[in-house]
Amino acid sequence: MKPVSRFARPASLDSIMSGGWRALETESISGWVCRFSHGVTRRANSVLPLAGPVDVAGAIDDVEAAYRSRGLPPVFQISPDSLPCDLDAILAARGYALDSPTLVQLLARDDFAQAAANDPDPRVAFEDSASVEWLAAFWESEGPHSPAAQAISERILGNTPSVYASLTIDGHIHAVARMALVGDLGGIYAVATREESRSRGHGRAVMRALVAEAGRRDLAALWLQVVEANATAAALYSSLGFETVSRYHYRQLPA
Repeated sequence: MKPVSRFARPASLDSIMSGGWRALETESISGWVCRFSHGVTRRANSVLPLAGPVDVAGAIDDVEAAYRSRGLPPVFQISPDSLPCDLDAILAARGYALDSPTLVQLLARDDFAQAAANDPDPRVAFEDSASVEWLAAFWESEGPHSPAAQAISERILGNTPSVYASLTIDGHIHAVARMALVGDLGGIYAVATREESRSRGHGRAVMRALVAEAGRRDLAALWLQVVEANATAAALYSSLGFETVSRYHYRQLPA
């Protein structure tokens, strides 16, 4: 894995990324942004702690009450920008378990041309909304699988202007990805390939096509998030030039 990127990361990157996967409901508690989306994805159901409360213990108590009132476990997303600076240690002392260490990676506009390489794969098409077929391919690969959770998932996906990419062969979608548009930046989410179509370069083709589309739209940079343990995905993104600019993990209070 490459070291932290030589590129300066965008200011307020945590907030920008949250805008790429917007929760259905938010509530401010002592300056922390609490995100609620009926439990569908941890990203949309966790606290973004970007302000330092005067009474940290009291703020955590209030957060726990807010999540429990909705039938959700209290979860914090912890990054280098989280406040107060010792919040991670405070949560650990309260019994919050660490989970899903994640790399935040960036590809700057100057590197789009090299990452896109040749002309985009003609099998990759773009839409401004998620079609029924796109959603089916994404949910089959990544979930959720219940109709109720899928309805929430569709609302989260549609909560930010986005470009939906799909690689189609003989009328059948084999791989998908989503590029959320937040200001002059693009966020890559929902990169998924159907199980029977993996190891054929479809994910790489979709990524290259999205990078080319980002260049066509004159975006300043692309970001993505990849779970640190997902070596296959991390290797793909690294080979395209994405470099680590930040990290985060979750702290969740066990039931």
